[in-house]
Amino acid sequence: MRVTFNKIEKNEDEYAVINAHEKTAVITTAVELLENGEQIIIGYKDGESIPCPISKIYYIETVDDKCFAYTKDACFEIRSRLYEIEANLDFRFFRCSKSMLCNIRKIKSIKAESNARMRAVLLNGEDIIISRSYVKEMKKRLGL
Repeated sequence: MRVTFNKIEKNEDEYAVINAHEKTAVITTAVELLENGEQIIIGYKDGESIPCPISKIYYIETVDDKCFAYTKDACFEIRSRLYEIEANLDFRFFRCSKSMLCNIRKIKSIKAESNARMRAVLLNGEDIIISRSYVKEMKKRLGL
């Protein structure tokens, strides 16, 4: 997609125009980002509330009925159910197992495993397994 930037005078109102064939998830996310800024998730660690931009999250998983978000070098609890979190996230996240959501933009490489599963290596070096029921969606998102 071609992007154009036009500088305007300080006294003019800023605005953005998007010309597209259809309104896709990517376009919707871009519009929301322009209108509202980056979406954040509130996490909790050591009794503190931590706002975290979703672009920093590598994956979110449920362990013992608690949800945790993992960034490059931190982990914090999210006080919501996984399906509630999934409903509020954009196209960058996909379900890779019953208990995990993954940020597709944080995948470094993928490799086929036994039983039609796949292993993804994330940019932070962690490995995650994509369950066979979710492999098709992941391949579609990655264009494979």
